[in-house]
Amino acid sequence: MISFVSMEFLAFVGVTLLLYFWVPARYRWLVLLGSSIYFYFCSGAVQLLVVLGSTGIAYGTALRVEKIHNSDNPDRKEARKHLTSGILLLLFILAYAKVGRRAVEAAGALLGLERIDFEVLVPLGISYYSFSLIGYMADVYWKKDKAEHSYLKLLLYMIYFPHILQGPIPRHRRLAPWLIEGHPFDYRSLCHGLQRMMWGYFKKMVIADRLALLVGTVFDNPAAYGGPVFVIGAVCAAVQLYCDFSGCMDIALGISEAMSIRLDENFQRPFFARSAAEFWRRWHITLGTWFKDYVYMPLAISPRLIRFSQRAKGRFGNRTAKNLMSVIPLAIVWLLTGLWHSTGMNYVVWGLYWGILIILGTVLAPEIKKLTKRLGINTESKWFKSFQVVRTFVLYLISRLLTAPGDIRLTGEIFRRMLTGWDLGKVFTKTIFELGLDGPDLAVAVLAVCVLWCADLLQERGVRIRERIEALPLAVRWGIFYICILTIFIFGVYGSGEDTFVYMFY
Repeated sequence: MISFVSMEFLAFVGVTLLLYFWVPARYRWLVLLGSSIYFYFCSGAVQLLVVLGSTGIAYGTALRVEKIHNSDNPDRKEARKHLTSGILLLLFILAYAKVGRRAVEAAGALLGLERIDFEVLVPLGISYYSFSLIGYMADVYWKKDKAEHSYLKLLLYMIYFPHILQGPIPRHRRLAPWLIEGHPFDYRSLCHGLQRMMWGYFKKMVIADRLALLVGTVFDNPAAYGGPVFVIGAVCAAVQLYCDFSGCMDIALGISEAMSIRLDENFQRPFFARSAAEFWRRWHITLGTWFKDYVYMPLAISPRLIRFSQRAKGRFGNRTAKNLMSVIPLAIVWLLTGLWHSTGMNYVVWGLYWGILIILGTVLAPEIKKLTKRLGINTESKWFKSFQVVRTFVLYLISRLLTAPGDIRLTGEIFRRMLTGWDLGKVFTKTIFELGLDGPDLAVAVLAVCVLWCADLLQERGVRIRERIEALPLAVRWGIFYICILTIFIFGVYGSGEDTFVYMFY
């Protein structure tokens, strides 16, 4: 596999850009296809075969559904049968990749075998491209999109190399035209794209990979630490995951922008969110909208749920019936969201945790509004908004304690030890320098996070940073670029084994 964090990848991107703008516009999609196939082939030839097969399933299903829709006597049930078959086949492949290894290990334990030499194939980005293809087939069934009659063009939509690793999860009807039509060279788009890539590498290599050393030290040996260390570890784990994931998105969107191709935004400064629901409207945006469009809404308007809520209305009242229309779909969505991330119990609990928070926020919204009014709280004041932001961040820290240790039993041990070791003097004069980072590395991490926070704050206030830099004199502008490049090369973390991205394993 070609790591995004490697000189080999930068050379690969450079060659792709040169070829893309060198060939005639009508053939540029073939350059993207060839580059994407090569990129995926580097992760394994067998994995590529699985991807080709998955694309074939979606390709054939969509064509068959469209043919039924366009026939003289369209049979919706027949179309739904083909759609269901296509979805189940893709979900079977996804489920096998997700739970196959765990099932093999469980079977070995039942048979008394300590070790089984059996590798379960997990194609790169399978969760992302499976959801993309399921959404594509569903849109064709709902007549929101047209079936793609070229297998190779559908394959490009799915395997496009910038987004195959960690998303975003695109919609075919939006992304496919951008990939197929050849875009002319645009110097401004190229510069903006390269700048965004640079920002992504800063977040990934300077912040995320550095904090990963501390996070690993803390959560790999939780029995050695107490409450303050776990608080520090949770904060670092939260920032690490954000910088790791959003950094990859910046690289992916930057590569695409350099070719004037638009990928969907996947982050909108989630640490400024004022509620759990808003946090997930800002974090991994395309996953949230996918679940909303293809799970939540079909459930919310399903005849069975409507009939169930009507029966509840007659017995428990209108408010209960109305709440059921959102609570039941939300509960299912968050259970599936947890399972999408991983099949481990810690992610099931994680999904239920966020589901309960969002459901409570939805159901109790009228009572919360009355309470704040009775207490005389100005909900539009700066201090209350700041309180909401801090509260939401603390809720996110708790969720990181559910997943960062990697096992629900370790999470339980951490919560038990949170009440111990509150000798802050010892923690900040000695212990903190024994958590995988020495004094200079901690200073770099703190300074880099401050730079990130300032940039996000400016963007939250509507400042377009790249446009501001573009307006500066040439010498100042290039001075900023050189400083950023040198910062990444000098302060980036290398050789730590953190050359992959966290979300690529989901």
